[in-house]
Amino acid sequence: MSGDERAVADFVGRFVRNPSAGSIEHPETGRIVMSQMRLVIAGDDEKLTTPLSNVVDVVVGNAPPDLRDMFDSAVTVGYRADGDRVETVVIEGGSETIERFRTVLFRCLLGGTKAYIRHPAQVGGRVTDTPIKKAKLSISSDGVAFKTGTATFRIAIENVIGFERADRSIGGGDGPTLLIRHADDGEVTTSLVSPLSTRRLNILGRYLRIEYGTLLSDVAEIDLSESETRLLVAVYATGGDIDFASVLDGDAARATNAVNALREKELIEDGPTGLSLTTHGQVMVNQRLEDVNV
Repeated sequence: MSGDERAVADFVGRFVRNPSAGSIEHPETGRIVMSQMRLVIAGDDEKLTTPLSNVVDVVVGNAPPDLRDMFDSAVTVGYRADGDRVETVVIEGGSETIERFRTVLFRCLLGGTKAYIRHPAQVGGRVTDTPIKKAKLSISSDGVAFKTGTATFRIAIENVIGFERADRSIGGGDGPTLLIRHADDGEVTTSLVSPLSTRRLNILGRYLRIEYGTLLSDVAEIDLSESETRLLVAVYATGGDIDFASVLDGDAARATNAVNALREKELIEDGPTGLSLTTHGQVMVNQRLEDVNV
């Protein structure tokens, strides 16, 4: 690093380049240094330098099978090398170090990304007439911010309910669009984001998938009884405006116990017009709705 180029990550870890299936790779210890322009990995036997503009994918936590016994916390970076071929490097370090590196890596890869956005595109299922605007993205440890010429709005990862990629463009772009569903002031809101760079759209999708996956893991650890599940879906279906005892065959005591349990598990909360789902509650319903017949 020289001149105005400043290191934003600098630690000693282990790495393996282009691990191949079925072969036993021996990690090499080296220094991992990253600026906002490039990633440099230097070991005793080899050195890798790649511009961040060549990075096409980032995978967190899933080291190749042959390395899982040796790597606890890892980030795999895919990048374009000579001849436009994609190569990979697996980087391992302490769990806190890798978590910080992951955040800084995505911040450098996505910061300043130009995109067309429509926010909100839908509120509570109702399509809005919000105009499409140009924005710049920025990444923090817990969400994504979009700055337009007049305002900034932020989507916190903990409020994301789901997202998908749509093969349609918005604004003046010609690439695909991410549809992000998230909680906003107690309502389910859909925002459309279409980065001008397809490479950055893919990386943004990867970032959301990684962070949202952590949220899904948290939700998966919550156990619900059959009564709690039925009431949770009833809140989703009615917006909380329902006689909960009627959902459980008129058993008021059972309904009260189930409602209190859902509150304690932070899946429902009191809203201005009654009970409403928290973000975790929305995610839980999305995961279980197909298994429940209210």
